[in-house]
Amino acid sequence: MDRRITDGVPGWRGRLGWISPAVPSSISVLDFHSVIPEGVELKICNLGITSHSEKEVDLALAKLEDAARRLAFAGAQFISVEGTPLVSLKGFGFDKEIIGRLREITGVPVTTSLTATVDALKALKLKKLVMASPLTHQFDERVKTFLERSGFEVIHVKSLNITYNRDVHLLPRNRAYMVAKEAFAEAPGAEGIYIPCGAWCPPWCIALIEADLGVPAVHSRQATTWVGLRALGVREPVKGWGRLFEIQ
Repeated sequence: MDRRITDGVPGWRGRLGWISPAVPSSISVLDFHSVIPEGVELKICNLGITSHSEKEVDLALAKLEDAARRLAFAGAQFISVEGTPLVSLKGFGFDKEIIGRLREITGVPVTTSLTATVDALKALKLKKLVMASPLTHQFDERVKTFLERSGFEVIHVKSLNITYNRDVHLLPRNRAYMVAKEAFAEAPGAEGIYIPCGAWCPPWCIALIEADLGVPAVHSRQATTWVGLRALGVREPVKGWGRLFEIQ
C-alpha cells in the first residue's frame, strides 16, 4: 500500500473534509491519494443524493449543517462542499451563503465546488470557457449562469444529461477526456475547459486533456483540493493533476 496512507498518524500534515452529495466511490479516494502529498488525510460525509433532481438536492441541503458539524468534530481542518448541483440550485451568490453559515458553525475554513472553481479559473487567468459535463441540462444551465455572473464567458456546453449518480460512476474512466476533447473541438476560441462533478474525471484525465489540447482544464474536485491544500499550508508540489497546481 502507498506509504502516503500508512506512514505516521493519519492527517499529521492536515485533514481535509469533503461533504459529498452522493455516496462516494472508493476510486475517488484512491485517485485523491494517488497525487496528494503524504500526511494529508481525507474525511468524508455524504448527504445521500441519488439523482440530479431539485427534490433530491433540496433534501441534501437540509442535511448540510449537520454534515459540517460532524466533519469538524471528526477533526477536519478545512471543509469543501462538493457537488455542483448542490451549490448552483439557489442561484448566484448561494455559495457565499453556504460558506458563511458553515464557517460560523464549524470555525474552520470552507469552500464550495463552484467557489473554488471560480478561484481556480481566475488564478489561471481564463475567461472564455467550454464546459464538459455529465450533469443534466437543467443543472448545466444553472452552472453556466453562475460562471457568467462570476465574469467568465461560457461559449459552449457539452452535457451527457445524466440523472442518476450511479450512472455517472459507471462511465468509463476516460469518458471525461473524450467529452472535453469533443467540447473543445466544437468551440473554437476557448481558452480553457471546465469539468464539473467530482464523481468522474480522474486526475490523469486533466493532465492528458491539457497535454493534448494545449489549454488549462479545471475539474471541480481538483479546484476544491487546490484551495484546501493552500488553506492547510501544504505547499509541496502536486504532480499529475494539471497546471492549476503549478501556480505558486
